[in-house]
Amino acid sequence: MKKIAFTLLLTFAAAGTFAQTTAKSEKTARVGEKTVEQRAQEVTASMAKHLRLTPEQVKKVGAINLSNMQHLQDAITKYKKDSGKLAAQVDIINQTRLSQIKDVLTPHQFDMYQQRREEKLGVPKQMQSNPAARQEGAAYQSEN
Repeated sequence: MKKIAFTLLLTFAAAGTFAQTTAKSEKTARVGEKTVEQRAQEVTASMAKHLRLTPEQVKKVGAINLSNMQHLQDAITKYKKDSGKLAAQVDIINQTRLSQIKDVLTPHQFDMYQQRREEKLGVPKQMQSNPAARQEGAAYQSEN
């Protein structure tokens, strides 16, 4: 439960930057702000570099990232006054993105992606990319 709460908190922190963007400024960035498209391009470029994506993978991952960020922006706008619904929608968006990314990457690339993602989310080392440890941790958390 704590891991889920932390993941949502991290997602909301990232999403919070989108929440302050007005409809008019979505297409054109103000000084110091980035558009959804710019952020998607940055995430895609980082993934391309760290995962050594092929040009075809870059194109597919870029489309996934852009779609994900647009859906996230829409969810924030729609559910800004209902954090429960927003959290549920963010979870759906993130799970969909993860599934789509997994379909594009090779198993080795996905393992590298998952490990890097877990590090950024602050998942403890003993829980990273170890399904048995994750299950034990989930069982432990559900007991508390």
